[in-house]
Amino acid sequence: MAATSQTDDVAVVHAFFESVATGNIAALGDLLLPDATWNHRNDDRFGGVHRGRDAILAYLGQSAELTAGSLRAVPQAMMADGAGRVCVLVHLSATRRDGRSMNNPQITLFTVDGGRVRSIDQFVGDPRAVAAFWA
Repeated sequence: MAATSQTDDVAVVHAFFESVATGNIAALGDLLLPDATWNHRNDDRFGGVHRGRDAILAYLGQSAELTAGSLRAVPQAMMADGAGRVCVLVHLSATRRDGRSMNNPQITLFTVDGGRVRSIDQFVGDPRAVAAFWA
C-alpha cells in the first residue's frame, strides 16, 4: 500500500462515521471496498470478522435494528500514520428495547486504501458489558 495523505485518510474515516450517523447506506457502501473486513474483537453475537461490504452493512443494520436506531458512535479523536491507518477513539452508546443500555469507550483501527476502507478492527472498552448488552 502506497503512502497516502493523513488528511485524506482521516477525511474518509470522518465520512464513514457521518454516513453511519445519518443512516446513509449508499454513501457507506461507497466508502467500503467490496472485500473490506470488520473485526469486532469481542465474544458476543457480533464477535468475529465480517467479510465483505454486504456483511459489514448487515452487521451495522442488525446493530441499528436491535437498538431501535439509538446506536451512536461518536469519534473523540483520530490519529493517522500516513500509511493508510487511522486510529479512532470512539464513544459508543445505545439502548435496547428492553431497557439495557451501553455507554462504552472503544478504539477502531481503520485501514484506508485508495480513498476507501479496506479494514476495521474494533476493540471494546468493557468486553463483558458489551457482551451483556448484545446478549
